[in-house]
Amino acid sequence: MKRIIALMCVLLLLPTLATAAEPLPLGGPAPYTAIADAFSEDGLSYDDGTLSIRIEQDVAFDTKITYVYVTITDPSQLRTALAAKYPSKQTQTVPLMALRNNAVLAINGDFFSYHSEGVIVRSGELLRNNTSSKSYGRDMLIINDKGDFEFIIPVTKENWEAYTGTAREAFSFGPALIIDGVVQEFNYKKKTSCGYPTPAQRLAFCQMDALSYLIVATEGPEQDKNAGLSIPELTELLVAKGVKHAYNLDGGNSTTILLGGRRINAPESDNRAVGDIIYFATLRSE
Repeated sequence: MKRIIALMCVLLLLPTLATAAEPLPLGGPAPYTAIADAFSEDGLSYDDGTLSIRIEQDVAFDTKITYVYVTITDPSQLRTALAAKYPSKQTQTVPLMALRNNAVLAINGDFFSYHSEGVIVRSGELLRNNTSSKSYGRDMLIINDKGDFEFIIPVTKENWEAYTGTAREAFSFGPALIIDGVVQEFNYKKKTSCGYPTPAQRLAFCQMDALSYLIVATEGPEQDKNAGLSIPELTELLVAKGVKHAYNLDGGNSTTILLGGRRINAPESDNRAVGDIIYFATLRSE
């Protein structure tokens, strides 16, 4: 009887032990690979006690939409990786970078290496500090040391120097779509790289709550000539999901969602080589 009680106590403690794991090192690949038995049979969800991922697929505006809900235990599980050390313009596919960095879930990033505007931070390291007038058109997303989204709009020297938080990651693409639940108004003709009114493949990275995120990917003309969403249409979907913050990332053929090495969105599409990824990793060593 005592042995049974002891065993039950151990089992009750397992979730607590999982969530009490140490944060991951900030730089370099994540140290632990995905837990094989944490994936669902259909490959559309994952839960290892420290990282929870759930994928839903739907159709809106005559376009296939993929929603990925992610909850992490520690901010260090939200990570980034580059195809090559900056300032190299070398590219790799998302699957290759995901494999190299032990990503459970990976998406393409902002492909900042193809332009020179804005402030770029990766894994706590400032890679670029360009607040020239050209950077004004690229809204800046910061992910701080708590895993929360913050924004600098417009990107100016004064606004960047006034930022007092800890930027663990900073992206230069945009636009910001929703901030604190409020849809952002902007003159798209003064923004860059968003194709505001054009039906296209889209990728939005959103924060729902503390350590809780939503990734939304749409298909586009590359898959079906009648498919694709404009920025307002994408934002409409995000409002319906109740997101707190939302940021537009590199879309088009770059749009990639990978779970456990399997491409989830537009699975028949080729994997385009890009400059960087955003990914999520487990805290569990086994």
